[in-house]
Amino acid sequence: KWYMSSSGGTALASTPTPVTTATGTTRYYVSQTVNGCESQQRKEVAVIVKNPSTAPTVTATVNLCQNSSPAALTANGTGLKWYTSLSGGTALDGAPVPVTTAVGTTNYYVSQTSAGLCEGPRAKIEVVIKDTPAAPAVTPLDYCVGAKPLQLTPSGAVYKWYNGPTGGTGTTTAPTPTATTVGTTSYYVSQSNTYGSLTCE
Repeated sequence: KWYMSSSGGTALASTPTPVTTATGTTRYYVSQTVNGCESQQRKEVAVIVKNPSTAPTVTATVNLCQNSSPAALTANGTGLKWYTSLSGGTALDGAPVPVTTAVGTTNYYVSQTSAGLCEGPRAKIEVVIKDTPAAPAVTPLDYCVGAKPLQLTPSGAVYKWYNGPTGGTGTTTAPTPTATTVGTTSYYVSQSNTYGSLTCE
């Protein structure tokens, strides 16, 4: 039998369901009856309703280039839990590392649990994978010795020129070949898409 007081009073009609709309402590008391005799003492059940934590602070939109190698997502908070849904579901093992193989948008959600409080609402992080262009279209050039070559101009958008196929520092100034001797010289060029402050080369 359930009561709202440690002695006296009338038993509740059924087992109480705690109300969590406000913080604070509500005390319930329960007795048992064996062979028609109710126990004189009642056991106290204290229900403590605590404030939930606030949502952690996040960068709402994270823009990444297709096929880039991003770091794990971050949030400012305590006891972070990461999810793939706004509510329900099971928390991930840790902060997710976005997959960048395909262009599109994926939403992640993160909550925090501050000391002594309950897990709070989830903040959304929208991860947007932006298109990284293919290599620009180029055509091999042949010159006769002694000719005056023109500055190279591939078909593409924003270019960077390099001395090798990987690594190095690019320049936006297109090279002008020389034709003083017989031989082959290779140049390398990339193109980029720009989305605000993000450049996908």
